[in-house]
Amino acid sequence: MSEYVLVVDDEATLQMTLRDTLEDEGYRVDVAGSVGEALGLIEAGLPDVVLCDLRLPDGSGLDVLEATRRRAPSLPVIILTAFGSVASAVEAMKAGANEYLTKPFEEAHLLAVVARHCEVCRLRKRIEELEGAPPRPIGMAPRFVEVVELAETVARSDTSVLILGETGTGKEVLARHIHARSRRSGKQFVAVNCAALPETLLEAELFGHERGAFTGAVRTRRGRFEAADGGTLFLDEVAEMSPRVQGKLLRVLQEQTFERLGSNQTISVNVRLIAATRRDLAADVESGAFRDDLYYRLRVVPMTVPPLRERSGDISLLAQLFARRFARQFERDLELAPETLNCLEAHPFPGNVRELENLVQRLAVVCSAAVVTPRDLPEEYRSSAGLLVGAEQLRFDGTLAEQTEVFERMVLEAAMKRHHGHRGRMAESLGISRKNLWEKLKAHGLGTGS
Repeated sequence: MSEYVLVVDDEATLQMTLRDTLEDEGYRVDVAGSVGEALGLIEAGLPDVVLCDLRLPDGSGLDVLEATRRRAPSLPVIILTAFGSVASAVEAMKAGANEYLTKPFEEAHLLAVVARHCEVCRLRKRIEELEGAPPRPIGMAPRFVEVVELAETVARSDTSVLILGETGTGKEVLARHIHARSRRSGKQFVAVNCAALPETLLEAELFGHERGAFTGAVRTRRGRFEAADGGTLFLDEVAEMSPRVQGKLLRVLQEQTFERLGSNQTISVNVRLIAATRRDLAADVESGAFRDDLYYRLRVVPMTVPPLRERSGDISLLAQLFARRFARQFERDLELAPETLNCLEAHPFPGNVRELENLVQRLAVVCSAAVVTPRDLPEEYRSSAGLLVGAEQLRFDGTLAEQTEVFERMVLEAAMKRHHGHRGRMAESLGISRKNLWEKLKAHGLGTGS
């Protein structure tokens, strides 16, 4: 990691301690002992995170906060002070501070806070890069990047592609990316949802029809293959095709010719075909529901788009990208708090990217606050992260100590699930030391593995 952290504090011992602690974690660190010195460093180069004491020799940490907000409104500023009080906390948060920590603080907790805000900063920078770049499938997860790289390689040829993946994973986005990177990009990209039309209408939609070919055909109409001539035809949910339409599609792939419904005139086209389905097409071939010869014609290059739940880190990236998009659309401020992003990362998202996009749009419409916190999320997204405690999970009877013990165990179990048992990440997210975490896990009988 190479994030730049600015520490502003007039206490020399704390300066040295924070510098050593942060540098040990791989951060670049500068220290300042006054408002004036801090402003000079900020002018010289914006940090990724500012850790700032509230009381300084020549002013207040709020002066540093205000100056930082003028230069970079979204830059995280964490206020540190030994004079913790409700009044100063409220003043700092109203002025725009992202966090408020009272000295003395645990090293693990401080590092967890800095790491969380640095991650948000990295994602924000990546979003800005993406917004300035040509449209492309968005994600940083290794499996997703592999699929995009394969798509860009395949784009240089005219071979058929079969895209597999769950609903909402972005199969059409990937197909459009292949077209945009191909030599056919100057021609039409034509998309057809094969599941949306009955057999007769789908056949007419793909191949066109002559006037009087069937009831309602009052005029001659070109089909989608003709519209895509020279370009790309994308057939979504191709597994829903009837055997008759499958046969006609196979002929087009083999010969690049077809006839409109109601006509004997052969039409030649030059079309690159990309097909997609959420179903197990190999199983459909095995059962006889899908033609094996067509299957092998379509799957010259198969690729599978991974579901969102298997793309670690991409949920936060996409959520913030959608937040910026809808903020512009609705002409408002909209930002997702780090804790909110943690909740979203813990949700399985069965509807994948489409579900996430719809959720952020909903928040943009119904959430009046500029910063979305976990309490603004619908119940199911909070419960996924273990933040919702219902009556079925915790009975409100017994002594305070007994109820506290039950709740602590639930928090630990949720952290184990969220971080797949990784003790270091669990301790970091909970703001406690690894030793303290080990002791708590042992006390609750939750295992003390590595």
